Amino acid sequence: MRKPAKTDRVAVYARISRDDNRENFESIENQRDMLLAHAEANGLGTVTAVYMDDNVSGSAVHRPGLDRMKEDILKGMIDVVLVKDLSRLGRNNAATLQLIDFFEENGVRVVTADGRFDSLVDSDMLGIETWVNERYVRDISRKIRAALRFKIQKGEYLGKAPFGYRKSGAEKNRLVIDEQEAHVVRRIYSLYLSGMGYTAISKYLDEKGYASPGDRGWNRITVRRILSSRVYIGDTVQGVSEKVSFKSKKTRRLPESRWVITEGTHEALVPREIFEKVQALRMGRNGGSKVRGKMRHVLSGLIYCGDCGSAMYARRRRSGIAYVCGNYCRNGREACTSHFIYEREIVGHICNELLALFRREAASGKLEETLSWGEADERRSIHDDTKARLENLLRRQEMLYRDRLEGRISVQLFERMNLQLEKHIKALENELENLAKENGRRPDIGLLLKSVTERLEKGELTNEMASAAVGSVVVHDRTVTIDLKYKMA
Repeated sequence: MRKPAKTDRVAVYARISRDDNRENFESIENQRDMLLAHAEANGLGTVTAVYMDDNVSGSAVHRPGLDRMKEDILKGMIDVVLVKDLSRLGRNNAATLQLIDFFEENGVRVVTADGRFDSLVDSDMLGIETWVNERYVRDISRKIRAALRFKIQKGEYLGKAPFGYRKSGAEKNRLVIDEQEAHVVRRIYSLYLSGMGYTAISKYLDEKGYASPGDRGWNRITVRRILSSRVYIGDTVQGVSEKVSFKSKKTRRLPESRWVITEGTHEALVPREIFEKVQALRMGRNGGSKVRGKMRHVLSGLIYCGDCGSAMYARRRRSGIAYVCGNYCRNGREACTSHFIYEREIVGHICNELLALFRREAASGKLEETLSWGEADERRSIHDDTKARLENLLRRQEMLYRDRLEGRISVQLFERMNLQLEKHIKALENELENLAKENGRRPDIGLLLKSVTERLEKGELTNEMASAAVGSVVVHDRTVTIDLKYKMA
């Protein structure tokens, strides 16, 4: 390394990160001016360039100002780099040492204004100092994570409010229902329970002009996310992912055992029983539905032995799910025979029967009566839930009036609280009005029929669909009797 000269071209590099200065929010301009004064007072040379990275973390390897400075060094435009201290160059131990090597390889002297480092003097403490700088930012990162996790465990909702909710103006990080969006969420749950899939629902919402969570309209991923989120039953689920390390912006998904789940943190938008029914329907795989950790197969609770009348048990075989007489399973051949039959054979018959029924009823105009797979019940449930919440708000408003008349609260507090209640009451009244209009409106049979027909043509049938359409399946030695709830005319 050459000796310093008065004509050396000096580059000043300043970096500020809010995390680096939690107690003293030094400005980037103050740091720059201090370095300019230091260069002149100590005769380092002529300052020919100033590079700054404002509010950029020292753990980041690539920074706009630093990258420009490195490019100019490669062009031979810089002889000396002046920084406040080594932590300004970076808080990533390995990356900072590599940066010092880069300066040395290109004949550039590095000087810190705190007087602790000058690359013209061999510093045995360099590696230790850069390690200490890295430990600092690592500790800051750990403290921030701990603070965030504590907030999550208290039930605070961090980040943007999910569709259907908004952040409370009265309580920090608390969710309250946004009735304008809540109506759409409840509609999605109702449509899914009626037999429509993610894609069909997204198309329906777009066609009807419903507002979406994003600017790109509705899609199957957005619908699936809404149908699977526990936030809509009043639970907060956070801590699902975390940064790989303080050095990286990459995130990794955590196992469910590490999620932070806090129940009852805010008002539910969807009744829990409806949410569980949707999850049972969603989790159907290979003709089954997972309920409370157990697989609920397509014909569970519907299939019986034709000889002894016992319910048949589902058994997994190499060739697929099969059903066996329960009495035979418990007591052996002395009680009954196995009556073994594969599920796919029965499901195929049911799907074919329903397809024929749909096509015939559609042609005769009777399909609207046939497609009563619980939609009316779900609408009634949503209506009752909305009405109950409206009545609760009206009771709260009456109590508020009483408190004001009896002087328990001030006029200002009364007016503020009453204004909020009026806003919510109006939104719920609009919701009930919309539900009444939908109940009186003819359902979109074409869209629903297309969705259900596509699933039946693929041989897809869930336990919920089978329970709605099939009365019973009775397996005899050589024949199978399928009793459909809906008969063809």
